[in-house]
Amino acid sequence: MRFLPRTLAAAATLSLLPLSAPTAAAAPAITWEACPAQVTEPSAQCGRIDVPMYHSDPTGETISVGFVRVPAASGTARGTLFGNPGGPGGDAYTYFGDAENSAWPAGIVNEWDRVAVQPRGLPGSTGITCAQEAFAMGPVDTLTRQGAFIREACERVHPGYTGSLTTDNTVDDWEWVRQALGREKISILGLSYGTFLGSAYATRYPQHTDRVVLDSAMDPGLAWNGIMGSQQASYENSLHDFLAWVAERDDVYGLGRTPLAVYQAWSARIVAETGTNPTVVPPPAQVGDLPPGLGSSGEVGAQAMTSSGPALVSSQGLSSQAATGGNQATSPLLMLTRMGLPFVSQWDNLARMINGTHPVPSAEEIAGSTTEQGLLDSANSQLMQRLIMCNENTYPANPADLPKFAWSNFVSGDIFTAPNAMFTSGAACAGAAPVAGLPPTSGAELEVRPLLIQATGDPQTPYGTHRALAEAMNAHVLTVDGSGHGHVGLGNAAVDDVVVEYLRTGSASVTEVPGLNR
Repeated sequence: MRFLPRTLAAAATLSLLPLSAPTAAAAPAITWEACPAQVTEPSAQCGRIDVPMYHSDPTGETISVGFVRVPAASGTARGTLFGNPGGPGGDAYTYFGDAENSAWPAGIVNEWDRVAVQPRGLPGSTGITCAQEAFAMGPVDTLTRQGAFIREACERVHPGYTGSLTTDNTVDDWEWVRQALGREKISILGLSYGTFLGSAYATRYPQHTDRVVLDSAMDPGLAWNGIMGSQQASYENSLHDFLAWVAERDDVYGLGRTPLAVYQAWSARIVAETGTNPTVVPPPAQVGDLPPGLGSSGEVGAQAMTSSGPALVSSQGLSSQAATGGNQATSPLLMLTRMGLPFVSQWDNLARMINGTHPVPSAEEIAGSTTEQGLLDSANSQLMQRLIMCNENTYPANPADLPKFAWSNFVSGDIFTAPNAMFTSGAACAGAAPVAGLPPTSGAELEVRPLLIQATGDPQTPYGTHRALAEAMNAHVLTVDGSGHGHVGLGNAAVDDVVVEYLRTGSASVTEVPGLNR
């Protein structure tokens, strides 16, 4: 999941399948077309093919699947690299086609044809357009049948389509694009959810798979309530890592010499935006944080201050909300903080927003557009994500978390809790039972061992949750010592060097590199 807004979540807000599946009787015909506006790479080529709405019914209704292809800059490619930016629901066109915000290493740009298939349900493929219907949801539905309301609203607009939004069908969309492009084998670069999608493809079509790079791997066995639940503590820890990073650079940012001092400066900016403060758990206090006159209490005083911190920010939030009518969830800075924490390359910009030397974008700009249609497109992408998550959500919910979800969603506005509690409580998919099993993952039939990259401080796919996929795929694990979600092409030269060498040779020997915040 690259830098995607989570506005829907913040505002609201098993059987294994066969190892083989039907393929196209003949190579699908490509309709070449002008690339969408988000593709800024001059050499990019965009096309689309027709595929079955349900690959289990190859003679049934069809949909359209778009893709972007960027030829190797050298003119001679080692092979074709299929990529997916995660989500589910990340925009594939920008993953490889956005030259203005791209930092792909030269070894990939020069030596590989890059292809990204736009996931079904998103613009560029047959997209869903049911945001206005889904946003008619009221508070009772939000608590008791949120999943059913969304599914029913989108099904009314797109009869028969919503159930096809599954990893299983997307795997075969990839296969049809591979056939259409006439490639005997493809290599794979998957980020976040893309590690599952790419692994599922490699498992089903090992004979057509060469190298496999899994960047920030998710555990399919946690899909999806468990994945969201695993992020709660990890996001809080990542916030504390960021605050510590800023405090270590007080000479640059001037926001305080301790993580708690930076937290307080950050909180003050959010109060200025909304009239109320964030209630996410503050970082541990240090002796230097003690008020004048209490410094002699030392570590005991700091520990007492730490233990009282969560209750203090919660009570301050309630009192300030009552006094001003504000809600922290409306804070652009708070939104940007949660969105930016997984990407260490964004931390400098985020710190400068806190100290006022960089402007804070509006909520509309954060969502990706200031136009009504642009906001609808963003909302529809969020709905596509929800549909696929509920369609294959096999991890049990914990109804005991419903009060936490209700409180954070309807009262406190804590966007560090609401999205996760929405899933762990079962509210996110309430009334929408899964419609598909999860594709299996196994590297047993692959000729080349996959490379898996995982950071110790990853908030979205926390370290340790990668092990299930690493073991299933028999992957060589490269540990990134530090924060961050997603590492290839995001500024970590040490990671890029390992990946380029792996793509060239099919092997990797390095097991650990430092993160960008180290």
